[in-house]
Amino acid sequence: MSDTQSLNTSSLEVIISSKNERVFIRDLSNLTLQIIFDAWWASMNVGSKRPIAWNNSRHAPSWRFYLHCGIEETGSPGIICVVCHQVLRHPSEHGTSSMGKPLLATAHIATLNELTESEVTELTSSMVDETALAILKRLGS
Repeated sequence: MSDTQSLNTSSLEVIISSKNERVFIRDLSNLTLQIIFDAWWASMNVGSKRPIAWNNSRHAPSWRFYLHCGIEETGSPGIICVVCHQVLRHPSEHGTSSMGKPLLATAHIATLNELTESEVTELTSSMVDETALAILKRLGS
């Protein structure tokens, strides 16, 4: 039995990625959930070239569309798009320059255009602003 099985991760938000992987979300607004996520992540003993900067400020405009996450099965650090649920490697490992390109992908734009009004409201009230959504929709047209 691994350490992750004895660690209670039930309070962490789980999103199913576009590749059907369960990912744990690192909630930046809740210190308790951050501690649980960090304990889970540490228990996975994931080796990384660089330490993951979970709490660094996020200035790149594309951050509006991403949440910090860890893939449950492997413990790999990543970021997940809040629109299409695509998981990318965490920018601490390679920088933020690759975060913008997936937002312009056909599949992302198609998913964005299929969002219901309540889903758009949920996104814009949490982290993605309406201007950013409108720009992406125009770019995809």
